[in-house]
Amino acid sequence: MYDRQVMDVEDALRAVDAALDAASAESAGPVAVAVVDDNGDLVAFARTDGTPIFQRKHAIRKAYTASRVGADLNEFAAERSQRGLSAADFGDGFVGAAHGGVIVRVAGQSTVVGAIGVQGFDREIDERLARVALAALQGGLS
Repeated sequence: MYDRQVMDVEDALRAVDAALDAASAESAGPVAVAVVDDNGDLVAFARTDGTPIFQRKHAIRKAYTASRVGADLNEFAAERSQRGLSAADFGDGFVGAAHGGVIVRVAGQSTVVGAIGVQGFDREIDERLARVALAALQGGLS
């Protein structure tokens, strides 16, 4: 029998809330936050008022990509660049993005249990908000 840690809905909602609270505190503008499980399936999603459809879908895509490739998106983009690969080389039309997506691991373990994607209008803010959401989960996965 397998025994593995998972990220449940309460964990995912805690991450979303942390990112949206931080976005509000710094007046980040319209932003979307998505949390997926280890398979890239959506667990939680929220967006601020006025967030365009592209941003909503892209937040989900960022989380999906990080989960499927098992790496933070900035690391994934660097490796793709170093190896001369495009997102299309991975054979999954939903894989893409280069920032604002982080993987979630249980403290002290290497297994990916999910990922967080944030999409707003600013790369640095997206990355920062994704890391705020991740920090909300550290040491507290149910």
